[in-house]
Amino acid sequence: MNNEDELDRMRARKNHKNGSSTRSEAGRSAQNKHPHPQQDAKGNRVYYSDGDGRNPRARYTGSPNPSKHNTKKKKKRKNKRRIILIEIVALILILFAGFFLLKQRTHQTGFWTIAVFGVDSRDGKLDKGALSDVIMLCNINKATGEIKLVSVYRDTYLKINSKGTYHKINEAYFKGGHKQAIEALNENLDLNIDDYATFNWKSVADAINILGGIDLEITDSEFAYINGFITETVNSTGVGSYQLKRAGMNHLDGVQAVAYARLRLMDTDFNRTERQRKVVNLAMEKAKNADLATRSSLVAAVFPQVSTSIGANDVLSIAKGIKNYHIGETTGFPFSRTAMKIGRMDSVIATTLESNVIQLQQVLYGITDYKPSLTVKTISGKIAKESGLTQPGQNAPTGGGSGTKKKKSSTKETASQQTEPSVETTAETTPETKTDIVETTPVETKQERTESPTNQDGSLFGPGANTKDTEEKKNDKKKDKDKKEIKEETEAIENPGEQNEPQNEGEFGPGI
Repeated sequence: MNNEDELDRMRARKNHKNGSSTRSEAGRSAQNKHPHPQQDAKGNRVYYSDGDGRNPRARYTGSPNPSKHNTKKKKKRKNKRRIILIEIVALILILFAGFFLLKQRTHQTGFWTIAVFGVDSRDGKLDKGALSDVIMLCNINKATGEIKLVSVYRDTYLKINSKGTYHKINEAYFKGGHKQAIEALNENLDLNIDDYATFNWKSVADAINILGGIDLEITDSEFAYINGFITETVNSTGVGSYQLKRAGMNHLDGVQAVAYARLRLMDTDFNRTERQRKVVNLAMEKAKNADLATRSSLVAAVFPQVSTSIGANDVLSIAKGIKNYHIGETTGFPFSRTAMKIGRMDSVIATTLESNVIQLQQVLYGITDYKPSLTVKTISGKIAKESGLTQPGQNAPTGGGSGTKKKKSSTKETASQQTEPSVETTAETTPETKTDIVETTPVETKQERTESPTNQDGSLFGPGANTKDTEEKKNDKKKDKDKKEIKEETEAIENPGEQNEPQNEGEFGPGI
């Protein structure tokens, strides 16, 4: 009995020992699969203490809950679909906004009016104190890309400040820079100028040189003066060039093109503005045909020399899309005009300002039934009272027809003496005491005078037609003298002599 009991105890101990060994092996096997020591247990998750602590890993223990697991999967899928939907909507909104902005940039409407000032500045000054030889309205139709250029004649007699001072319009820039000039243009012409750009002659010369020059025909009378202007422009800009050898078709570099745009001694300031618009038109065509690298170089070289309210990005954008623009109508303002002295000033008088403003609005903006503001009517009445020209006149040619004669200038002057006076206003003076330099240009030819419109009795009509009989008699007394001057000028232009030949051949630079 005891033996049997002992055998049973031995078998039990043996079985117990075998069971412990099996459990130890199972434990070691489990540790090999999950070698990380257990740190803590929360719910059905077991956390481990090794690792850097930033990404603790957990394994699930216990029996899973299928319904709960499926619910979580459904929520994940639903959230994922919601995120994808939000991303699609955001992408659609971005594409729509981009299309809208692109449409705004390429299909804009309305007009962009820019006042362009060209100053004859020898010291680099671009604002107050500089002489604005060029005053041009550049109006861009944003829907069609058409650019209209209107030169405002610098001697046009207008109101130049808020104090009620009347003077030549270029005096507004000299006294108050672009700000006062823009205010004067807006007030006198019923405009709302958006931006401005002021340049000097060096920037124009550099721009045309980068574009490779322009081709245009030089008349005999222009050739008689242009080399003197070339020399003076080289000295004032520091850009090298050479003198022309003959009239006719010429390829002009930047300095030569600037000299051409400054010519006025052989005719009038009206003709000069026409030459300026011609240079702008030819430069525009060269820019349109240039590659993107050339246009980018143009902006990089010229933009730092220009004073403007237009941003660099806008200028670069215009340069890139310049093929979308084209120059349409170009003309001069005032359309109906005459030239006469107001006090001691040789001025250009609009006949009348009110009627000219109506026509300007039609040219720039296509408004056919424009009604001038009370301000314009008041200014127009003031000018009419001072000049005695109260009736609207007929439009004069864009290149001349001033109605007054210019002093004779001899072509026997040397090339350096043929350049225009560089200073017209040196100090602030009143119209009554200021003495302006009179343009020294030849008188009109006989053919131009005979083509002037007349009444049945032979009297002139149009600008200045209502002047007093004493003025007409005074002009008659000068008739014989004028004929003699015309003959002398014609002979001098046709045979300019040795003084008009280039002084030096080949390239030259500042100081030559």
